[in-house]
Amino acid sequence: MPGGRTAHSRFKIPLSIEDGASCSFTKQSGTAKLLRMASLILWDEASMTKRQAVEALDNSMRDITGRRHQPFGGKAVVFGGDFRQVLPVVRKGSRGQIIDATPRSSYLWKGMRQLRLITNMRAHNDPWFADYLLRVGNGTEETDDEGNISLPQDICVPPTGDGVDLEKLIDHVFPALDHNMSDPNYMTSRAILSTKNDNVDKINARMIERFQGEEKI
Repeated sequence: MPGGRTAHSRFKIPLSIEDGASCSFTKQSGTAKLLRMASLILWDEASMTKRQAVEALDNSMRDITGRRHQPFGGKAVVFGGDFRQVLPVVRKGSRGQIIDATPRSSYLWKGMRQLRLITNMRAHNDPWFADYLLRVGNGTEETDDEGNISLPQDICVPPTGDGVDLEKLIDHVFPALDHNMSDPNYMTSRAILSTKNDNVDKINARMIERFQGEEKI
């Protein structure tokens, strides 16, 4: 968001945080003064945040406003996020531990009003794909006995197994890459996503190699 800050920076939330913690600013600090003046707080991508961080802000807001019996000291707080995307990271955590770390497991959740957005603005020009993404996210897409979904063939790049699959993927997502590397609109209008860091590293390394090779030419 324009003029926005990360939650840890704005609210002085400790990086290592436990249940019952508070933010690290004092009642006399500039941060406290700003929060007392604020009429609305917007926290985007809150679904990726551990509930302890949200609860730390709640504890501090109650303290600096003197309204200890009102969530966030009576301030209106809007949380944005999608629990179908990336959840909080719990180092070597189990499924139960990850769920326990989400804001939905917080004592604050029962007092929150939920507003659901179901229109995919990025894919509104492709109604079929937008509907497909919603079915996958909502868990209503047909699955096999192991819970896996089948991707339609027309959105897949078939593997060949001959060692050039990575090159094929890059060429499919970034056609004519060598001629468009200096075009920021071309580079920012497409992306390759992966759930594993090692795959991302391989893709990045190969694209850097191609970029450096183009510079030499």
